[in-house]
Amino acid sequence: MKKVWIDTDPGIDDTYAIAMLLEDPRIEIVGVSTVFGNVTVDKTTRNAKLLLEAAGKAQVPLACGAANPLYVPLDTSPFVHGANGLGDMPLPEASMQECPLRAPQALIDAILNNPHEITLLPIGPLTNIAMAIILEPRIVDLVKEVVIMGGAVHCPGNITPAAEANFFHDPHAAQIVIGAGWKVVLAGLDVCNRGLIPQQMLEKIGNGKSPLAPYMKGSLPFFKNFLKLFEMGDAVTLPDTMAAAYLLDPTMFTVKSEYLFVETEGSCQGQSLAVPRGKWYEDPGSKVRYPADDHIQIVEVLLDVDPCKFLELLDRLLV
Repeated sequence: MKKVWIDTDPGIDDTYAIAMLLEDPRIEIVGVSTVFGNVTVDKTTRNAKLLLEAAGKAQVPLACGAANPLYVPLDTSPFVHGANGLGDMPLPEASMQECPLRAPQALIDAILNNPHEITLLPIGPLTNIAMAIILEPRIVDLVKEVVIMGGAVHCPGNITPAAEANFFHDPHAAQIVIGAGWKVVLAGLDVCNRGLIPQQMLEKIGNGKSPLAPYMKGSLPFFKNFLKLFEMGDAVTLPDTMAAAYLLDPTMFTVKSEYLFVETEGSCQGQSLAVPRGKWYEDPGSKVRYPADDHIQIVEVLLDVDPCKFLELLDRLLV
């Protein structure tokens, strides 16, 4: 049994990723924390409650997290996910209780109580995770691994030419988490752009066995209308599903170890940059220190996915 803590900003693609994990008996969701991102944190928290309630998992600890980034102004994406975060579909009232602790402390307590057992799955901005590191640095050595949906290492961003949205929304938090020194697997746009889900599969999932099927079906039309701007056709990419898929079957992915750092300033804010040999300047023996030098870490970057295995996984779990 793999213990997973999900840090999320639901979010249409978050809903699909959470549904995948709920349907796999090898996964134990030990907690969920919410963060701003696709919409504001009050809405992501409500959405997370609705998803857990629908799945019969209201007993799972749910901790509300960061409402704002560490340093940059708040920025959300209702134009992608709808004003309510779930494609503006009609939503019921949520009734489950939140954890009395804020997300960073709830994360810390769970990790300290389960040393070397918990996999962190952040699929929104990394603010909660960064704050947990700042509050209790010991967690870096006590987490099993961190699987992040974020970044765009060898491809353009999806919110600026340089940056993917989760890293752009809080680049300082991304820098802290990437540079912390623990095992990080990055499911960025490099691989997410390769996980196309055809219309036929989307329809089967929307009418499938998952208790979250009504939310997946109801929120998808808004997302598809957004994607029409990019002439993608009927198939869609749901980035957070790639991070969930890695947890469930890492063998379907091509992975490369790369030195990485995250830019926090200027027009390239949020860029996740691969660094040859750990330095980008000519002399690797140079003693000159640049600001980024202290934040470069080796990250396992997902570069490709077997599309047949990915669709087979979705079919097994959600149809």
